[in-house]
Amino acid sequence: MGFPSPATDYVEHRISLDGLCNTRAPSVYLFKAGETVMRAGISKGSLLVVDSAITPSDGNVVVAMIDGTFRVARYCTHPAPYLEDMNVPGRRLATAGEDVMQGEETICFGVVTHALGVLRSAYQ
Repeated sequence: MGFPSPATDYVEHRISLDGLCNTRAPSVYLFKAGETVMRAGISKGSLLVVDSAITPSDGNVVVAMIDGTFRVARYCTHPAPYLEDMNVPGRRLATAGEDVMQGEETICFGVVTHALGVLRSAYQ
């Protein structure tokens, strides 16, 4: 019978992308960004982790289907809920007169929780 190793206090756990981004949850989806959204730090080709179970709050970056196309937008609540174009500040993609969450032309799919991007040059 021996003593436990004092080195076990310093064991580091492995980094898990599943654990970090919660990608195993049934409400989590992965999207590939089709365009650069500089204001959100998303570059074209980035992998977006989107959780459809999270109710968006003011300022959240969301993925929404607008007129049949998935778009990255900012969810705003003042003065009434609307989706703001991330590439053109102040431009509304869905106005307060529409139901932003489940309108005919607009469906808010989920909140972007992580954006994983490639940092190396495409010209290497």
